[in-house]
Amino acid sequence: MRWDAVVERDRRRFEPRAEPAPAARLTPCASASVEIWLFGSLADAVPERPLRLQFRNPFSIDDVVAELGHRCGDAFLSRVTAPDGSMLRHCRVFVNGEAVEDTGAPVCAHAPLSQIEMILLTAAEGG
Repeated sequence: MRWDAVVERDRRRFEPRAEPAPAARLTPCASASVEIWLFGSLADAVPERPLRLQFRNPFSIDDVVAELGHRCGDAFLSRVTAPDGSMLRHCRVFVNGEAVEDTGAPVCAHAPLSQIEMILLTAAEGG
């Protein structure tokens, strides 16, 4: 992952990604294994890294954040979400290396294991 992808919200792709073969696509009712990597000060909120979670496919980043809040507590949620539940601008989320802007949009895992990365930026890092 390039650092400019972390700090610049309008940059989405840096390397072309091949679409998965049709046979490898998961159906919407399939289960998705998700590997959650928390970086920066967020990493202190979890006892193990990475976290591995299961979701029904498709799922959203909002679903992932809700589950992380359930596991890590309100202190974690207060660091990544606003009182209305939206993601704070200084918390960046990536799914398989792609920046996510709409946390409510469906994420359909096309591989046996999807990787989600969350980073909390400090002011010096552009947060």
